[in-house]
Amino acid sequence: MSAGSDCFRRFILAVVLMAVAWTCPPLAAKENALRAWPKNLPSPSLKLTDLASTEWDLDRLRGKVVVLNFWTTWCSPCVDEIPFLNDLAAATSTTGKVVILGVNFKESGAAIQRFSQEHVFQYPILQDKSGETFRKWTTGILPTTILIAPDGQARWRIVGELERTDGSLRELIEKMLDERESNKAGPK
Repeated sequence: MSAGSDCFRRFILAVVLMAVAWTCPPLAAKENALRAWPKNLPSPSLKLTDLASTEWDLDRLRGKVVVLNFWTTWCSPCVDEIPFLNDLAAATSTTGKVVILGVNFKESGAAIQRFSQEHVFQYPILQDKSGETFRKWTTGILPTTILIAPDGQARWRIVGELERTDGSLRELIEKMLDERESNKAGPK
């Protein structure tokens, strides 16, 4: 066997592996891991439309804590956390300081509408039709939840299912809200 054919085989294998990685659906995770957003990594942009064709732009949400939840209908951990996100949306809706957005990964509006007939959402569902937003914000695991501070910078990433009994999400939101109030008050 020549060195040229060995290189060619390696090249073909690399192409096949890249194609598989690019086209395979993301993994679904039941357990979660809380990770700080890398300090030197700016938040990607986010401009998506919801099911009512309203455009959501992350830049227009500055001044609020934003909870981005990446999900899909076929991911059972994603479905399991919907009631918790609904409760969180209901608890924070009166202040207007927290916005919860569900970002659906690559499903049609019709599929999401059918799904929402059985599962009620108390927060907007945005459509990431191409999966590009998912690739920019996540590590390829569903569900993934990103916490964005009022300054527009992502601060935390929770990879895997949010747990109702784990108070860390609420604590992080409260901490970012406290920072927001401290920044509004200015230096003492």
